[in-house]
Amino acid sequence: MATTVMTPIGTLNFPTLFEPRGNKANPSQEPRYSAMLLFDKAACQTSAYKDLQKAIQDCIADKWGEAKAADANFVKGLRSPLRDASEKTYSGFENGEIFLSAWSRGSDAAPGVLDLKGDNIIVPGDVFSGQLARFTVRPFAYDSNGNRGVSLGLEHVQVVKQDCERLDGRQSAAAAFGNGSDEQLAALGISPEQTAPSENLPF
Repeated sequence: MATTVMTPIGTLNFPTLFEPRGNKANPSQEPRYSAMLLFDKAACQTSAYKDLQKAIQDCIADKWGEAKAADANFVKGLRSPLRDASEKTYSGFENGEIFLSAWSRGSDAAPGVLDLKGDNIIVPGDVFSGQLARFTVRPFAYDSNGNRGVSLGLEHVQVVKQDCERLDGRQSAAAAFGNGSDEQLAALGISPEQTAPSENLPF
C-alpha cells in the first residue's frame, strides 16, 4: 500500500472539492472529487517535492519491481502524475513548471478542506483557482488496456493563502458592489453609514 505524502505548496486549479463531478468523456465513471496544483521552480526544489517523487518511484517499484523501477526507459514509458506545465494553455500555467492532478477514488471519499489554521472550510465559494494550497495524496499504479502509469489519490487539501487573485477573473461580492456609494443610492438617501432602521418602518 502506497504511503500518503504531502505535496509542496502550489497554485490551486479547478477545485472540485465539495460536490463530486462526473466525467463527460466517460459517463459510466463514478463522479469524483478532484483538483490540480501548479508548481513553480522554487516548489520543485523543495524537500516536499523530492518526497513526492520518491513516493511515486516507490509505487512503481511496488507494482512492477525494483528492476523495472530502476530502468529509465521503462519509467519513461509510464504516465507520470507530474506533468510539464507547457502541456496546458490554462491561465497561469505559463509561469509554472510542473502540475499534478489528484482525484478521489469515488463519490464517497470527499477530501477534508482546511485553512492554514487547521479550521474546516465549508463554503465552496471560499475555495477557488489561484489560491495557494497543498494536498495530501496517495500514489497508486495502474496497468489496464495498454495504459499504465501512476496516479494520485486525493485525500485532503489545505488552502494556505486564501486572499489571492482569482484565475477565473470572477470578482468577490465586495469588489463587485464597491463601497455602495453611487448616484442612485445618493438620490434615494441611502449610504453605507446607515446602521439603524428608518423611523418610518413599522418595526
